[in-house]
Amino acid sequence: MKDITLFSGKLPSNVQYKQVTLDLTKYMKAADGLVEQAGRAKITNAETYAKGGDLISIARAQANKAEADRLVLTKPINALLKFINAAYKLPKERFTDARSVVEVKMMAWKRAEDERLREEAKEERKKLEAEALERAVLEKTEEAQDEVLDAAQEAGEELIEDAGVKLQRGDFGSSTGTKKTYSTEVANTKEFLGSLLAHIDNGNKREIDLDSLIEFKKSGMNKFGERMYKAGVRKMPGAKFIESENIRVY
Repeated sequence: MKDITLFSGKLPSNVQYKQVTLDLTKYMKAADGLVEQAGRAKITNAETYAKGGDLISIARAQANKAEADRLVLTKPINALLKFINAAYKLPKERFTDARSVVEVKMMAWKRAEDERLREEAKEERKKLEAEALERAVLEKTEEAQDEVLDAAQEAGEELIEDAGVKLQRGDFGSSTGTKKTYSTEVANTKEFLGSLLAHIDNGNKREIDLDSLIEFKKSGMNKFGERMYKAGVRKMPGAKFIESENIRVY
């Protein structure tokens, strides 16, 4: 691992920081002057229009010079930051490796244990149903018999549904369990949107937040709208087409 002093020795000195103060004072004075000129400017003809472009060119050149001076100072700082980030990345990755190794073993045990507990629950359900059948025989009406059997069936289903490894607490205060997550990968956009619209048309509009879909893909949809505008479309429900023009000084 490289010595951190190789990078820290290249950091800006106090003398450089003093120069930064002087440079910033100079740049701010020049910038304020240009802002005042821009405020006084009156664009009334082609000549003053061109002078406005000159002011833009001067402001851009000064901004570029200030940026160059900033990079002189930040380059060694960024190099040190890059080194630190890379140096700390390795132990962080090793900590993640430790988690991954034990998580694989934990999940393998949990799946097997969940299956074992489900099988036990199924056997317990059979016992409940057998006991319920014996009790149902003693009932005098079919309605009462059905109630006994239905209650046993419901209890058996709950047993199987609840079967599995529960939340466990460790010696260090950790709570160990699992959480199921669900995701969808859209492979064919056209088919997916067609199915989505058909689902909505079938009366399922309330359960779908279309705004979240639009928000998630807003940049792409705006780009699509821009291409439609360039193709000649000027009006469409749900969208507003905007044309703008900006000054460019070359």
